[in-house]
Amino acid sequence: MQANPTLPSLPLCPSAAKSSLLDVLFSRRGAERQRWQSFVSFSLAFLGFTAVLNAQMPPALVNAERAKILEGVKSVPKLGAPGPVGIWGQIAFPILSAPDKDGVEIAVAAAAAYGKGRVILFGQNSYLNGAGGGDHAKLIENCVKWTGNKAKPRVGVKGVRGLAGIDAKEFDTVEKKNLTDFDVVIMNTQGIVSAEEGAALIDYIKGGGGFIGGMTGWAYGQTSGGKDLATSHGVNQALMAAGVANTDMSAFDQLRSFEARVELPAMMNASEAITAIKKQREGGPALTPEQMKQGMNAIQIAMAAQPPDRSNLKNAVAAALGNAGSDVPVPTAKAPLNDTQHAAARLRLGMETRMLRLMSAEGIKPHPAHVEFPGKAPENAPRISGEIAITPNIPGWHSTGLYAVAGEPITVTIPEKYADKGYAVRIGCHSDTLYHLDKWERAPDITRSDTLATATTTTASAFGGLIYIEVPGRAKDDEPFTAAIKGGIASPLFVLGKDDDAKWKEIRQRPAPWAELACDKMIIVCPTEVARAINNPTELMQFWKATVEAQDEITNQATERKRAERIVADVQISAGYMHSGYPIMIPTSAAPEMTTLTRLKFPGWGFYHEIGHNHQRGTFTFDGTGEVTNNVIGMYCYDAVLKKDWLIGHGGISEESRKKHIKDIKAASNKWQTWKSDPFLALTTYIQLIQEFGWESWRKYLHSFDGTEFGPEPKGDDEARDQFLIRYSKIANKNLGPFFDFWGIPVSSSAKAEVSKLEAWMPKGL
Repeated sequence: MQANPTLPSLPLCPSAAKSSLLDVLFSRRGAERQRWQSFVSFSLAFLGFTAVLNAQMPPALVNAERAKILEGVKSVPKLGAPGPVGIWGQIAFPILSAPDKDGVEIAVAAAAAYGKGRVILFGQNSYLNGAGGGDHAKLIENCVKWTGNKAKPRVGVKGVRGLAGIDAKEFDTVEKKNLTDFDVVIMNTQGIVSAEEGAALIDYIKGGGGFIGGMTGWAYGQTSGGKDLATSHGVNQALMAAGVANTDMSAFDQLRSFEARVELPAMMNASEAITAIKKQREGGPALTPEQMKQGMNAIQIAMAAQPPDRSNLKNAVAAALGNAGSDVPVPTAKAPLNDTQHAAARLRLGMETRMLRLMSAEGIKPHPAHVEFPGKAPENAPRISGEIAITPNIPGWHSTGLYAVAGEPITVTIPEKYADKGYAVRIGCHSDTLYHLDKWERAPDITRSDTLATATTTTASAFGGLIYIEVPGRAKDDEPFTAAIKGGIASPLFVLGKDDDAKWKEIRQRPAPWAELACDKMIIVCPTEVARAINNPTELMQFWKATVEAQDEITNQATERKRAERIVADVQISAGYMHSGYPIMIPTSAAPEMTTLTRLKFPGWGFYHEIGHNHQRGTFTFDGTGEVTNNVIGMYCYDAVLKKDWLIGHGGISEESRKKHIKDIKAASNKWQTWKSDPFLALTTYIQLIQEFGWESWRKYLHSFDGTEFGPEPKGDDEARDQFLIRYSKIANKNLGPFFDFWGIPVSSSAKAEVSKLEAWMPKGL
């Protein structure tokens, strides 16, 4: 008996194919015969036969085909910032993957068969040329042979430079007359690809062609001028038929390389997961918690790739879940859904939120979970219309002062000339997704963003939320225009310079459950009940304006600013107590601190910390300082804005704590490891520099990267540490080499030599 059956080389004639496959099938017995019978039904189906598709490819067959692609490959480096590939086809499987922090495997590359051809898809276009080092070249060589189904296929390339070790010919346009010249085409699909090109490509594959493609899906909105990957990318839409596609998700943040493994979980294929979940619901084999996590993840990734008008996968998920009933629990802060006790409920809610993102406005009803969060809008609130002036040179979310009621449609109208140029309407500011967390205190995904592809767009959200017009980064050259919005309710929105404290007393009574206060440097979002306690919005927003301006100034980033920072309060966020980004996310429990000046001025540390993260740059932030240099920037706010002692903000920088840090570094057997593993210990190093040489030294250090006085910007951590020593020593006019040695910060001998003629300096007491 053959231990590892392989994918047959299928003849072109359907009748011959049927005979060949039946010969394969009937030469086997027992369980292996059943596995092959399932595969034969699939093979006959994609060759045009009316077979019943009742299972995925047998695991042994998947492993055999994956082994061919990975032959001679041990690992492949992570290239760029790749994203996950969605997999759901019945003849589709992952090639390379890596586990997340919970051990759930996520694919960066997948293979599929469609018609008489084969497909391999990567989640990053850098994988297409084989030039990434390690076993990358061998992997691409194998991919070419597998997709071409021959040892030396004719290869065509488009948008791929420096193909390693493979003879290939470039082609310019994706059309039948070009594609048929090749057995395999390799395409960088990062740019805009039309539906016509996608149709030509899938016809080529169906007829027996091989295709290898790749793109960074999460960056498509940027590289395409704001277009939506799921709705406007020709290749991605064409590959729906094969059951693989790129997604706009991100992953693999801390990964260095992908290990080549022949055996990967079957539940990485969403269709496999859906079938298993359906069988469990109908009384079949129970899934382990690990299988359930893996299956949920696979379905969520596959769902993320689906365009709104494609219902196959959505319908399959709905069938697997069955009728919801009336007793499905709603997650709350007091009664969260955890991944052990509420696996089924989490699966249903997770699938529902994915499906809701795909539904058209007329199919959306209020989701029961919206009442808990973000909250129920007053039923008697008047539905109104409004207009907002859009300034295209300010990217990001433009607040409208309107709120979409859960389940109710809103209509946005913009000038025809701006349609399908990347502008979008967003409902909801709580953009953190929680799928990966062990417990959910709210639904895991409650916002929605729809591209304004036509002059008039109607949309709706099952959860409701503040309404925004999203402006793409590439729109800066467009002329200002007005967007008209119909169907929302009024939300409190205070704008510094436009509104005053007296007017705020009226504004804060607007009925929406969420409110915003804005200036040109900061926008804060909090529950309306918190906002109604604010009596001094002018002073409050002047404070936030000064805070951002102080960090902009000290880091030399004032000219870089294109939009305001945003801080949004949420009942549960995706990571940490607070986290940086756009928007900065904080817990709702911290909203009163964000809106009360007496509380902001002390302690306030977390806010300055997260804004500081948004100001960090690689020139002055190296390994071990990711949670350090942002705090130095944050401490400056105490001095420049609050006019207070800048060492009072946190217990970790108290005099007693700093003495302990000095004691700890003296006792450390590996000073560098100790230093970079303890952010507050490392922060003491910077505190000593500023205590001795003043904030002006820190300012000059950060501003020094803007000029050429100290040479080019550092490349990599080693150069960044060297330049920290050299630049700061010359700014302070002291040799800081002994000081760096004391703290264990490694620098090169050449860097030390460059400052050796300066007078050596050490703080008193060291």
